[in-house]
Amino acid sequence: QVASKTKTTPLSYSHNHHFINIMDHLMDVEVMEKAADAETALKQVKECIKFKDSKGLKTVILEHKLKDQSVFWEIASELTANLTEENLEQHEYFFETCQRCMNYVIANGNPKELLLAVLEQADSFKDDQKFKCILENVQKILLKLPNKRHHSLDVTLETLSAHIEAIPQAKDHNLDHEERKLLEMDPSVMRATDVVLCYLEFLSPFVEEVSMRNPKVTFSKSTPQVQLLVKYLMKLLSHPLYHLDMTFKPKEQEEKEKSYSRVCAERLIDQLAQLCPNFFALIEDETKKRSMRAKLKESEAREDEENEELDEEEGDDKVKDWKEDKLIPEKSLACLSYLVLAEGLGLDQMPAVYNHKFMLRFHLPFIKSFLEDQHSIVKLKGVLLLEKLMFVIPPMSFTHYELDNDFYKDILNLLISTMTHCQNKDIRKSCVPIYSNFFGMFSLQGRHRLYETVFNTCKHSGVVGHTLSLYKEQVDSLLKKGEGPDNIFLGKNLIRVFKLVSVIPDGVTTDLLENSDRILSVLNFVRYLVLRDNPAENRTGFWELYPNLDKEFFEPLRQAIILSKGHYNLDLEDVRKGNPLPTENTEFSVNVGGERLGPVSREQQIQVIESALNTFDMMDSILSRTIELADAQKRSVKAN
Repeated sequence: QVASKTKTTPLSYSHNHHFINIMDHLMDVEVMEKAADAETALKQVKECIKFKDSKGLKTVILEHKLKDQSVFWEIASELTANLTEENLEQHEYFFETCQRCMNYVIANGNPKELLLAVLEQADSFKDDQKFKCILENVQKILLKLPNKRHHSLDVTLETLSAHIEAIPQAKDHNLDHEERKLLEMDPSVMRATDVVLCYLEFLSPFVEEVSMRNPKVTFSKSTPQVQLLVKYLMKLLSHPLYHLDMTFKPKEQEEKEKSYSRVCAERLIDQLAQLCPNFFALIEDETKKRSMRAKLKESEAREDEENEELDEEEGDDKVKDWKEDKLIPEKSLACLSYLVLAEGLGLDQMPAVYNHKFMLRFHLPFIKSFLEDQHSIVKLKGVLLLEKLMFVIPPMSFTHYELDNDFYKDILNLLISTMTHCQNKDIRKSCVPIYSNFFGMFSLQGRHRLYETVFNTCKHSGVVGHTLSLYKEQVDSLLKKGEGPDNIFLGKNLIRVFKLVSVIPDGVTTDLLENSDRILSVLNFVRYLVLRDNPAENRTGFWELYPNLDKEFFEPLRQAIILSKGHYNLDLEDVRKGNPLPTENTEFSVNVGGERLGPVSREQQIQVIESALNTFDMMDSILSRTIELADAQKRSVKAN
């Protein structure tokens, strides 16, 4: 028995070894066949896509239940590349088949690999339909990943936000009030709102995962996913929402009248409110970071000048850019402030512990950036935000020391610029009451300082005339309270103001029409003072100025009126006869938006000349009456 066992052992070993070799061979064959099958399947998929063969595509992927994940990357890339607007419009069934096959691949593939494959197709920045399909597919892929998906989400949002940043800025049509509803029909606005709404829908489940409203999670604003989502939501505020009209007046408009731009803003603020317990803290923190960064840049610039290490400049720039990228854009912060304070969105996230003066002071840089922008919708945001913050501040709240903050003077100059140069009529009109009340926020010293600034720097006759009327109202208020020449608005200061505004720049040849608002305002102020202040009392100090005013303002003005009337009467006679006008006297043209229109009709020319003559008559009448009243006052003093 022992011998027989010994004989069979080599045979058994040989048999087993042979069996193993056969199995290895069969496995290699199976692997090769699988690889061949996978390559064949991939080739078939590409052929089906090339010829828009929906049936063949479904057969290869869905009916045969394609399992080999080695080709899923390429298949996902091929399918995503064909989820285009062109295919949706011209080959709708093929488009739907690609989407169904993509759903199968996502359900059965490796999410990390598929994420990269799909995101590779998100770099065209042109096809919004493809972008929206990518949003839908990427959302499904990310939700298959484990909860700790911070890096994958970061890469995804960086890639997707690039498409949104590539959307062109909404055009400025300078529409007034009701006409602004037409902006929703602008292709650039339609595109922006469509993409943003889809993007917010994509973000929704990831916001809900870490939301303060989610009872299943312990919220922390320092959670990486929270910080990431806040960063990319804020990016939307700088573009494209910054240039969109998001106004809505609940008391005047019905819910159904909300524009898509407004809906975008509401949904974005709702998501942001789930991630940020205090909007003001967010804005304040980012503002401080920006201020520190500015100081650091100044310090680095000084060091560069001292060291002149030119070789390191390139490297330094990269570091600066990296640090800058970590900051939320200033436009985003301004837009958030506007939406919360002017439009009333997310007010629960804005603590009411700060006083009105602090809130205005803090937001002045944002208001300035809005008003400096030439886009009418952006400028409107500045007007509405300033109006909201300013009109809750009682008169005399700020001392004159507050004006050491240059932002107040900047805002005042921007209001003047907007009132005089903005092409949008609604915005110009809205600025007038804001401008008038702007002075009232300050103490008497502060107000006078601002008035003198305007009289010293502003050359626009209408603005100077309106400002002088405000100054006159202030003087009237003080006189009613029994104030004397020691008050800052009276005495020497009043005389100095008159010297600034009562000028005839070119003597008798001065263009009185161009200066009419200022001249009429000066005459009305003089007439008021003549009637209000008896020369014997001289409470205002005005009568000390009167002889000089009579000589240097009244006399040249009277001569200029006579000369202007003569010219315009001759022009009127020529127009009525049909004679061509001498160009040195009067030139007629109409400008709209900086473009000169065609010639003015004879009837219109007559109206313009008659209107000018009426203005000269008014000046002459007020001037004569003022001199007459002043002479009467002086005679009464002598008589007594």
